[in-house]
Amino acid sequence: MKSMLNAVLSLFTASAMTEVHAERVYIGTSNSKGIYVSELNAMTGELLPPRLAIETKNAGFVAIHPSGKYLYSTAPAAFCIQPDGSLLELNRSGSDGKGPCHVSLDQTGKCLMVAYYGSGSVASFRIGDDGSISESVSFHQHEGSGEHPDRQKGPHAHSIFPNPANTYAYAPDLGIDKVMIYKLQPEAGKLTHAGFAEVPGGSMGPRHMKWNADGTIAYVLNELDLSVSIFKTGKNGNLEFLKSVSVLPDEADKSEMTCAEIRIHPNGKFIYTSNRDLTQQGRDSITVFSRFEDGFRRLKTEYAEVWVPRNFNLDPSGKWMLVGGQKSRDIAIFSVDTETGLIQFTGNKVPFEGGPICFEFLD
Repeated sequence: MKSMLNAVLSLFTASAMTEVHAERVYIGTSNSKGIYVSELNAMTGELLPPRLAIETKNAGFVAIHPSGKYLYSTAPAAFCIQPDGSLLELNRSGSDGKGPCHVSLDQTGKCLMVAYYGSGSVASFRIGDDGSISESVSFHQHEGSGEHPDRQKGPHAHSIFPNPANTYAYAPDLGIDKVMIYKLQPEAGKLTHAGFAEVPGGSMGPRHMKWNADGTIAYVLNELDLSVSIFKTGKNGNLEFLKSVSVLPDEADKSEMTCAEIRIHPNGKFIYTSNRDLTQQGRDSITVFSRFEDGFRRLKTEYAEVWVPRNFNLDPSGKWMLVGGQKSRDIAIFSVDTETGLIQFTGNKVPFEGGPICFEFLD
């Protein structure tokens, strides 16, 4: 009887440990059925095969509400997160923008922001107490062009993010080599134009950006130039350019390559970028940098183990990195040394026919 009781207790403990250390991750897709969900074992780095959380169109990038109760896609659409990880659609909205490519929320979860690559514009929406989204509250059309003959004939807003202070939102525009700046009014779900920052150099193609913890330094990833531009934040939300640093060594072959995503380690000490080889020559990579406060130098560039790593993310523990192969249709799992920031391929890949383009963990 005692041995049976011990066996039951062991099973219960093992189950509890698995539950405690399982980190839920949502995966956005482009040309697939919808939004997927999986679980990452934070102790072993094992990723379960992704399953469909909801069948929906124009899922694209996703963002999770600070409460952990709701999820939003670029459609734009709002979903309620169910206990089993599945999603229940709450509602959809619309705006005058075309080609939505990125979505984010302000720090309080009261304002949803969407960037439209096709039309080169951004829009904002108010989020209700029930998680649903309003019709667009504000809409801003970008203007201008850049030097690149093919990619910069007009504006292409590629993302939009609030700053850590939740006072301004910033939209890197690939087509005009600018980061557009908007005053953020979360309660009203409103954006008001407040200026812009030039990304100097010509044909840079600003795509995504991140901040250090206190919001004093902004890192802008340039898709076309394969570089990171560093800005110091100032009064009234302005950005002061400091320098640009290549994501690859000077001698590297950068032809037919572009950058895709930039992330900061949860401990704030390291910055990562994904670099895409458009011609399948095995040059897809992840570059590791030290933070600006430590000199911002390139520490190492590792092979991404996938083809076209459009997106990647680190789990909340900072010990694991998921790298999605948009073209190879798989997910590579890397271990992360939290002391050095360096990554190492675990040898594990998970097939994913959806073509992953976004990873967001439910903290």
